[in-house]
Amino acid sequence: MRQSKGTKRKRVWPRVLISLVVIIIVASLIALYYLFNFAFSRDGFSTQLGQGVNTEWYDTNPSQTWTQKTKSGLTLKAHYFAAAQPTNKTILVVHGYGGSARRMSTYLRMFHNEGYNVLAPDNQAFGESQGRYVGYGWQDRTALAGWMNQINQYNPHGEIGMYGISMGASAVLFTLPKAPANVKFAIADCGYASIQGELEYELQHLFHLPTFPIIPMERIYSRILAGYDFADANTSQTLKHNQIPLFIIHGDQDHLVPTRFAYENYRNNGGKQKQLWIVKGAGHAQSKQVDPELYQEKTAEFAKRWFDQ
Repeated sequence: MRQSKGTKRKRVWPRVLISLVVIIIVASLIALYYLFNFAFSRDGFSTQLGQGVNTEWYDTNPSQTWTQKTKSGLTLKAHYFAAAQPTNKTILVVHGYGGSARRMSTYLRMFHNEGYNVLAPDNQAFGESQGRYVGYGWQDRTALAGWMNQINQYNPHGEIGMYGISMGASAVLFTLPKAPANVKFAIADCGYASIQGELEYELQHLFHLPTFPIIPMERIYSRILAGYDFADANTSQTLKHNQIPLFIIHGDQDHLVPTRFAYENYRNNGGKQKQLWIVKGAGHAQSKQVDPELYQEKTAEFAKRWFDQ
């Protein structure tokens, strides 16, 4: 019995629709994969930031190269600059997204001029450290704790301060629960409270893209490719029981990491020894440039106060 043309069309259309759906899904997964690499790969968006930074102090001062291995076998590097006069006080200085130890030159000089040893690591997937995917401060916690352990091995009777800017500030805030007992203070300049919150903000306000389904899919890619779930990173947990004195700095004109994160981090911190400075007229990571003398005065005062306790 011969089939009518109408019957054949009815059978063909479901196949066409299924094929279209499959094509759309595959294309979306590919697009989201490229978006993930744009945000998380060391060859992605981070390469567009941090250009033209003055590195003269870093380049002209002698340092020791320190290394450590991650569980996955990556080699991470840091540079240790001994103080001009022997001291047992060392500040761990952590760079931001798109940065490196070398690009933290102005901050290294600032603390070094105050008479401290400084250790500047290159976080995974930045500078001289290996790695394909950025840890956004969360995956860097173990390495930062490792650098502080190395400081203690190098100087068993020493004291440590922590300083971070942007992603480095969040790395410091995420690492505080892992900090050794001789960490006397932490300074966090323009850090976000959660990786997911920061990514959602950037998608909506900088790239004008929807958070769904992008964020759920990026979480999957992050777990599979980068080895961590960025939704776990939140200072509501890492600062809840923190008793290490904390100084939070943020510009009131920050349109990359919004200023609301400074207030959120301040509220999340469970300890009473905390300080908040909102710098008027400062954009992202520009507080020191807006008022360099006051910035150095306030950070030096905070460091001296808690090192001398």
